[in-house]
Amino acid sequence: MKNRNLYRGILTVSAFSLLVSCGGDADGEEVNNINIDTTSTEEVITSLEVEYSVPTPNELFEIVKLQGGEQQVGLVNSLDNRENYVETKEKAIAFGIYSADLAYMSCFGVGTEFLMYMKTIEEMGDELGISGAFDEDLMDRIESNEGDTDSLFAISNETYYDSYLYLEENGKGAELSLIMGAGYIESLYIICNLVKEFNAEDPIVEKIGDQKLVLENLLEFIATYQDDEGVAEMTNDMISLQEVFEISMDFEESGTNVDNNDGKLVLSGGGSFEMNAKALADITAKVTELREKMIK
Repeated sequence: MKNRNLYRGILTVSAFSLLVSCGGDADGEEVNNINIDTTSTEEVITSLEVEYSVPTPNELFEIVKLQGGEQQVGLVNSLDNRENYVETKEKAIAFGIYSADLAYMSCFGVGTEFLMYMKTIEEMGDELGISGAFDEDLMDRIESNEGDTDSLFAISNETYYDSYLYLEENGKGAELSLIMGAGYIESLYIICNLVKEFNAEDPIVEKIGDQKLVLENLLEFIATYQDDEGVAEMTNDMISLQEVFEISMDFEESGTNVDNNDGKLVLSGGGSFEMNAKALADITAKVTELREKMIK
């Protein structure tokens, strides 16, 4: 059965030793560059798995739904820019951006603009050769759920996932990497600009801090397609964002626990990265810079 809520990649590692560069929980717990010698447990564990997840834009915007804020339409990429995206690389990036915009808009219900963005995504999907990812009755489903934001949110998430799955199954890894990278940048751009002033207790600020780990996972995912020039450029841009996270956020060291849970390596502790006012400003500035580059 398809999991429409989370995309998971499995990184299999040797039982003799492993180098882990990312891990943690929803509170930002991180494990950094830990060498683990598992030779002594070789007889019990022949292989271990580290799971990393790359969420859909909807999962980031779920906090927006819970907060009950008002929609700021000016944050999404204008459909007037649609004609600027001609090359396959540009279309894949735009598809990811507009998909994130749609996820954000789905928090607030259906309107004329929402339908226009969905139609644009359908058209671009056809141009990218992934029309099979869209249900024939997609627009009817949206219109019939006009007043149900939860259903629209689910439909938006499903559309994104089906596009992901279709690209993966049809050998379009480069396009998929560009879509996911652009969707991440647009989602982070929107959520950063929803914060008017820093407050360490603001759940949206906390969510922004969590994106450091998400970014590491995403870079792990797209590294497979580095041979593509567009993906290589996207990777370099996202590494520059990763550096801002690491330099600007506060790091507090703590002890590290390593447990084996049914053959899966569970890492906890090692320290945590915490948001601060400078980090929020620096991350917002950097993601805005990258987003402006992508939407041109």
